[in-house]
Amino acid sequence: MTDAAEGLRQVYITALNDYLNTGSEEALARAYELGRQGIAEGLGVLELTAVHQEALVALLLQGLAPEESARIVGRAADFLAECLALFEMALRGFRETNAALRAANESLERRVAERTSELQDRSEEVRAMSQQLWQAAKLATMGELAASIAHELNNPLAIVSLRIESLRAQTDAEDPRHRALAVIEREVERMGNLVGNLLQFSRRGTKQISTVDLCEEIENTLDLVHYHLRNHRIAVAREFEPGVPPVMADRQQLRQLFLNLITNASDAMPEGGTLTLRARSDPGSPPGKAKGVVVEVADTGVGIKAADLPRVVEPFFTTKPEGKGTGLGLSICRRIVEEHRGRMEIESQPGQGTTVRVTLPVAGAANGSPLS
Repeated sequence: MTDAAEGLRQVYITALNDYLNTGSEEALARAYELGRQGIAEGLGVLELTAVHQEALVALLLQGLAPEESARIVGRAADFLAECLALFEMALRGFRETNAALRAANESLERRVAERTSELQDRSEEVRAMSQQLWQAAKLATMGELAASIAHELNNPLAIVSLRIESLRAQTDAEDPRHRALAVIEREVERMGNLVGNLLQFSRRGTKQISTVDLCEEIENTLDLVHYHLRNHRIAVAREFEPGVPPVMADRQQLRQLFLNLITNASDAMPEGGTLTLRARSDPGSPPGKAKGVVVEVADTGVGIKAADLPRVVEPFFTTKPEGKGTGLGLSICRRIVEEHRGRMEIESQPGQGTTVRVTLPVAGAANGSPLS
């Protein structure tokens, strides 16, 4: 027993004996004060209980009758309970404080986790915006460069083309020089197409917006490439949903969009194949309230490798053989679609073909909001 417990023992025996003899509230209150003294002197519950046990044993050894011993044990228990009341209150307070601290910690952890998630989301947004700004700056620079190069090449190419046409008219069809001039003429035409693409890529003119029937515009574009597709053994399949709603768009830009997509699909099928053109209301729209129109241009060509898919819309990136493509077709398509508040998606499997899906908002869509 510690010195503090030893010092309290005799006082406790006296107080307990007084309570057992009188049973007064004043004597019982003395138990509460002894409990307070024990706490002040650093005694624990076990030490106070040991003091109580020693005091009780000393009283019981006085040779009391059994019924008197039972009464003493019962009243002594009341005295001990009063003595330990402060310990119970302290324990209850500790438990309540501990529970409050645990709840506060859990709340803090949740807030930290939420804040961390918000910061991560914000960081991703900033990174995406930085990437978009960088891409926009790069495209602006490339557009200026493209326009400068195209204008510098346009006039010389026109002169060369006219001179070749004149020279071919002066030579016989069987003359080897005639065939050589034909080869040169084809290459000049290819360079002219490149210049045209460069000018289209750099152009930022005012759009002439009107109501456009997409199915009709697809048919108009097919009329332009009908002979090209037939000569390359490409069959055309149309899957137009009845009642496709019109869109508000620049008709010339949409024709450029469809022409580029159809030409790309044709180039992907050098041995021939099937070109499928689909038009329908956006399946994500409520019945009778279409928000968008979906156009798909699908081919059965060579497809695109997964590693190349993210890059095919970058300016000057091409998967075509050297000298075949400029790498601007899909970049121009993406720009046209974005300027019309739409979206463009590309799905492809090597050896199985490619599908380009364009979704444009219908005429009268709420506030002209871009499609998400």
